[in-house]
Amino acid sequence: MIWLRAAQGILSAAEILGIYVIYHIYVEQKRKRIWTVILFYITVSLFCCLTIYQREVAGMYSRYYMFLCIFLSVCIAKILYKISFIRALLISSLYFVLVSFLDLFYSYLGQVLFHPFNVVDAIQAKLDITRIFVMLLSRTVLFISLFLLTKKKKVIKRVFSKYQVIFWSFVCMVYTGLYFCERIFYTPYRIQGMADIYFVLFPAFIMLFFAIIVIYIMYIEKKNEIQLVNNQNEMIEKNYKEMLLLYQKRERVFHDMKNHLSVLSLLIAEKDLERAESYINKIHQPIQELEHKKYTGNRIVDIILADKAEKAQTYDILLQIKSGMLETGRIQDIDWCSILANLMDNAIEACLKLDKPERWIKVVLNQNECATMIEVSNSFNGVIKEANGLFESSKANKSLHGLGMKSVQSSVEKYNGILENSYEENVFTIYISLFLIKEE
Repeated sequence: MIWLRAAQGILSAAEILGIYVIYHIYVEQKRKRIWTVILFYITVSLFCCLTIYQREVAGMYSRYYMFLCIFLSVCIAKILYKISFIRALLISSLYFVLVSFLDLFYSYLGQVLFHPFNVVDAIQAKLDITRIFVMLLSRTVLFISLFLLTKKKKVIKRVFSKYQVIFWSFVCMVYTGLYFCERIFYTPYRIQGMADIYFVLFPAFIMLFFAIIVIYIMYIEKKNEIQLVNNQNEMIEKNYKEMLLLYQKRERVFHDMKNHLSVLSLLIAEKDLERAESYINKIHQPIQELEHKKYTGNRIVDIILADKAEKAQTYDILLQIKSGMLETGRIQDIDWCSILANLMDNAIEACLKLDKPERWIKVVLNQNECATMIEVSNSFNGVIKEANGLFESSKANKSLHGLGMKSVQSSVEKYNGILENSYEENVFTIYISLFLIKEE
């Protein structure tokens, strides 16, 4: 009997630890201070002890205790993690409703296999090997699912935040099934066969609904991915065309310089120094412009910076560029276009909402053996609009909202990078770190 209680205690504790594992993996913790660490262990211990006690005195299944678990886990999540109340409620509800439904479903399977022995009432009323087996089976399935989900951490976080309404509907579906299926504990329903109908219909509905959810999300994500790739290609093509025109312009200047030198040679040969000096003054500005176009030593980056510098000058935007030498080939040209060109376009767009004296952009580029760091800061009007975690653009074409930043994020993820932003008063800053990809 002691080993049965020990097994039940371990499985009950595992159930509670599961929700902590989910929050720890998918939600950012609040600042780690000593009191938060102590509070973490205290809540884990108390929650586990409370669950073990409930299993001992009240039985394996209780819908009301499930509600209490949801309430307590939401409170703990709000204290220990950076999460909204609605999201914490959704995660906790989804977790504990599924655990309870699995317990009930495997209890019913035991009833079917060992009929006419009253397995369900036996599992609920007393601690025996059957209850331990049911708990072990449901928690094994749950933790295998959690393990598989951790392999797709980034995808799960993105999907969960985008499709919360769908997940809420799934929780309601499972809870409805739980509400009807728990009637198996009432003998009249079991005798009349009503419980059999519930346990056939609701698991089938839940599995079908889950399959529909997966297919729908995959369809929408694939559609969005195709749209993003198409728009990204259009943006990159646009940037390439702009940079090609700029490069051709520079080539023309170089070509003209040959002619200018020929004219100067003739003037000097004729000893017409006054006209030669006047001619030099006229061509000094294009030469000076060419001298300032090598910012980084990376050809594609220099072309992008030169193009955006010309735009900034056109709109009376003060542009400051601070950069060391950037190695060619570490970051692909297409990704430089996606990241740097988009960031600077966004900065120029933000500056255009201000009066001319207030417009400025600062770009800092650095590179070491491990990473490439990009920082773009600019003045803006202090108004920030976000939608689904992305900043809204003021472009007239609403379909283009956020596509620039999605393109940036896509390229950052390619290099296992980090993208952060901050804004205070009238200064907006984006920080990006791109890490060196080692070939295996």
